[in-house]
Amino acid sequence: MNRKLIVFSGVITAAIGAVIGLSASELARPKFESSIYQNLAPKYAAAGGVIGLLAGAGQEAIRQLKQQREKEEDTN
Repeated sequence: MNRKLIVFSGVITAAIGAVIGLSASELARPKFESSIYQNLAPKYAAAGGVIGLLAGAGQEAIRQLKQQREKEEDTN
């Protein structure tokens, strides 16, 4: 497996997830004044980034394993 490609896919989807998280924090801005609801943007961005990283790296790893399996089946 090409680990560089897996890491690259994970980083790119993490960046996309962070942007989506920032967008979600702006769209879902609460009207409450409690300290819990303050500064949600970094939390949403971090959550989106982690989810994006896991999804992107996982998807690329599965794609590479599938290609490897198909290549092995073709040689047999």
